[in-house]
Amino acid sequence: MIKVNSLLQFGQQILATILLLYHLLIWAVDEPLLRLALSFVLYGLFLLWQPLWSKEARVNASPVALIAILFFLVTYFFPNESLVFVGLILSGLIGSRLLGQTAFRSFDLLALLIIIIEMSIGLVPDTFQQIELPALFSDYMQTIVLVPVLLFYFAPNPDHQKQGRSQVDLMHGLLAATLLFIVLLGGIVINLLYGVDYIDGLLLTVFIVATLTIGISWFWNPGIGYSGIGVLWNRYAMTIGGPFETWINTLTTLIEERYLTPSEYLEAACEHLVENEWLNAIEWQFENFKISAGEKTGPWLEHQLDDKLTVTLYFKADPGTALEQHTILLIRMAYQFYLAKLNQEKMRAQEHFATIHHTGARLTHDIKNILQSIKTSLDILQMDDESTQSQKLLQTNLRQIGTRLESTLDKLKAPKLNTRVSMVDCRQWIDRIGKQHNANQRIHFHADIENNIPLPVDLFDSVAENLINNALKKSPTTRVDLRLLSDNEIIVLSICDDGDEIESEIESNLFLQPVSSGSGMGIGLYQSSIMAQAFQYQLELSQNERGRVCFNLFQHLAE
Repeated sequence: MIKVNSLLQFGQQILATILLLYHLLIWAVDEPLLRLALSFVLYGLFLLWQPLWSKEARVNASPVALIAILFFLVTYFFPNESLVFVGLILSGLIGSRLLGQTAFRSFDLLALLIIIIEMSIGLVPDTFQQIELPALFSDYMQTIVLVPVLLFYFAPNPDHQKQGRSQVDLMHGLLAATLLFIVLLGGIVINLLYGVDYIDGLLLTVFIVATLTIGISWFWNPGIGYSGIGVLWNRYAMTIGGPFETWINTLTTLIEERYLTPSEYLEAACEHLVENEWLNAIEWQFENFKISAGEKTGPWLEHQLDDKLTVTLYFKADPGTALEQHTILLIRMAYQFYLAKLNQEKMRAQEHFATIHHTGARLTHDIKNILQSIKTSLDILQMDDESTQSQKLLQTNLRQIGTRLESTLDKLKAPKLNTRVSMVDCRQWIDRIGKQHNANQRIHFHADIENNIPLPVDLFDSVAENLINNALKKSPTTRVDLRLLSDNEIIVLSICDDGDEIESEIESNLFLQPVSSGSGMGIGLYQSSIMAQAFQYQLELSQNERGRVCFNLFQHLAE
């Protein structure tokens, strides 16, 4: 038994057989019963060829039987009229795909031309006895038309898997069938009413229809500076303000409300949707909770969005397939925006945790510096010389510890991103940092200040203390040079030591992420780099070789 799918790949040959049967029914077959049998064969081949309905889908027997009986009666009592109807349908389906299948356009045009000649020369004169054709004209046309019908059997076939409803343009199909009907009707009317020869009337109608078609196509898009009919049609077809556009506007407006939770957002969106006249209520059944809007009355429909979510729609009346699919599309759009809102909440939470992490790391670094100052104070207390100078130095360090602890506690109580920035000029800062570290003979300070501009104290203190402590922890280090350069073009804080170079693995991630190092570099430099960017400074490792490791904190004043 031959399967239908094996025949579908021969679409052009099936169309050729339809055209051949159509030709025989018009020109050769006169016996009523044979004509009826061939007509039903023609209808069967047409159902096998047509691209509107799926051939694999099951159909109900009752409607099919009713339609078959109707076609049987029409074909038996009105054979020519049924052939006209079939010809118009064929011309409409072939004309509907002329712009879609460019590779087979020539064969579609040929098939359309065959149908036009068959109907105008063979079918119409046989239906209207008043129409007379020239002698032997119909015999010649019968033979001439048969040749391209037979050639159609050698036409290549498209991939039937890619053919379907998407290849059928309803407007082009209706236009092709309407133009053919107008041409045939025009030829009949001109011949019967005005006594003009049928062929002349047919050609005159073709000329008039072609002229009107060309004129309408020119007015559609004139291309001379005027918009044309096409723009007016687009204004009519692409109306703004329907349910779909209103719904998208509602979704995009609500998602901009930052303080709405995902559940509140979905509930507010559904309350706007149930305001449409065809919908009564919506209920979202999540795994652990429900969201509903409207009154749950009328016909209802369940739609499964995923394994853990079911949406129930309550309509005011039977919605039909089109409105049902339209509403489901709106629901799926709302669900995608709901997922976007959830992702937005997750990103906000991750940003919050990242802020907490950075704040905690910064405060940890501050406490580490405080502990370093405490150790320095303890070293002073262990000194044998208890002179007044040592007591003053101890008093200064303890006052500095108290100030830092107070600042750290304030940050722990209410951390803020936009805090008040403390500023001092360059000479005051270099003098203050020099006094803090004047007990350490390995640290040397240099200043080249031409432009005594204000500096952010927190940034320069954090960078200087972190780099100095890291340099002193390296055992080969015997000298640390801190140099501050400030002129009208640039301000640079340079800290160099004569210790070992930084390893390449640590150097590649030094300012990008916290790094683990035995020398203590890592989170401090990472936080210092973030803080420098906040103040529009740049922190870089300018030199990295044994005996010369330099870090620069700089800003181009012109930029």
